[in-house]
Amino acid sequence: MATFNYKLRDNKATKPTTINYYISLGRGCRLRGATQYAILPKYWNDDNQEVRKISDISNKRVEINKWLREFKKWSEDEIDNLKKTYISNDKLKAALKHSIDIKLQKIVIKEKEVLNFYSFVEKFAEQSKGRIIEKTGKPISSRTIQDYNTVLEHIKTFEKEEEYKITFNTINLDFYYAFKDYLENEKNNYSLNTIGKYFKIIKVFMNEATEQGLNINLSYKSKHFVKPTEKSEQIYLNEKELEKIIKLNLSENQELEQARDLFIIGAYTGLRVSDFNGLTKENIHEHKGTRVFRLYQQKTNQYLPIPIHPIVETILKSRNGNPPNKMPSQRINDLLETIGEKARISEIITIKKTKGGKQETKMIAKYKMIKNHTARRSFCTNAYLSGMNTLDIMAISGHNSEKTFLNYIKVSKDERAIKIADTAFFKPKTELKVV
Repeated sequence: MATFNYKLRDNKATKPTTINYYISLGRGCRLRGATQYAILPKYWNDDNQEVRKISDISNKRVEINKWLREFKKWSEDEIDNLKKTYISNDKLKAALKHSIDIKLQKIVIKEKEVLNFYSFVEKFAEQSKGRIIEKTGKPISSRTIQDYNTVLEHIKTFEKEEEYKITFNTINLDFYYAFKDYLENEKNNYSLNTIGKYFKIIKVFMNEATEQGLNINLSYKSKHFVKPTEKSEQIYLNEKELEKIIKLNLSENQELEQARDLFIIGAYTGLRVSDFNGLTKENIHEHKGTRVFRLYQQKTNQYLPIPIHPIVETILKSRNGNPPNKMPSQRINDLLETIGEKARISEIITIKKTKGGKQETKMIAKYKMIKNHTARRSFCTNAYLSGMNTLDIMAISGHNSEKTFLNYIKVSKDERAIKIADTAFFKPKTELKVV
């Protein structure tokens, strides 16, 4: 059974000395410490363990003795409570010491930070700078963090202009429709796909807040709280169009020539710009007589060997066996329009796009739509039309399902019919006569 006593630190002191507490929890398990009070020994009654009844300190006596009684009672209750959890005297002692230190404010317990929607998102965006994506093992890109902050600023402006109070609880369907209208208004005039990206990010915020126990509002999971999207108009270049680009004489402009060669390597490897724009001689290997590029893809960190196409071999040969030097990807995009125009890839493309809540239709020359990503889409489409096994193409492109892959490539129904007609099913080995 625990015993509790008060004693002075120094009974012979000539100045006020600390009143200490002494707690015995069992044989060899004792706890002692200083209270917040000190007194001259002549005023202390050691038998009663309290301040004597002396008129000189009557007011102080009442205060100290009251505190000593209450602290003793609190300690005894705390011991009884802790015994329900700790059987070992040593662990009980450590737990009691911690509780007393908090009681006497020797340890200050910080109140848990209460985050509202804005402070949570700001903290989430800041912490994302060092966050690793579990699937890829790579850090979150600076572009993604920038998108987080962009969406946050839009929500703040929306709250101010529309007088719609933003909290975790108000991110509901009313918010969804109001914020969508705000993004579509004449001032903002965002495209449907951009709006969809913003709502996707809001769902990321709400999911994380829910997992952390900061949010209990699940309206964002409603089937109506969707990421609006529409199929964007993307092009690919067929073999004839790629041939026009390959045959261009760009020797007088090394920058154009470098961008062209990088693009063509992308169009015959299926690599993303982050991968084909940075290949070196160290990526070139030979395996059982076949020359291949070996690399780990930047986006997925997956190992990928790709056979080197004869056209790519020609580019390497012209550069003493080296791939073109790396260029800023945006600069490649800028130069591709010039290259496409020189190659007279001038087919007029009709583009339909929803912007500001209204569908717009415009006509644009194909060469103006050629971008880095066109190379990868061209590879997938041309490889598919050539009869290459779909799973082999997907292994390079990184698509996880055939349905997604077939939506990605740019093949018309007529082109698909021609490809199907070229299969063994439509070409029987023996000639049959209809009787």
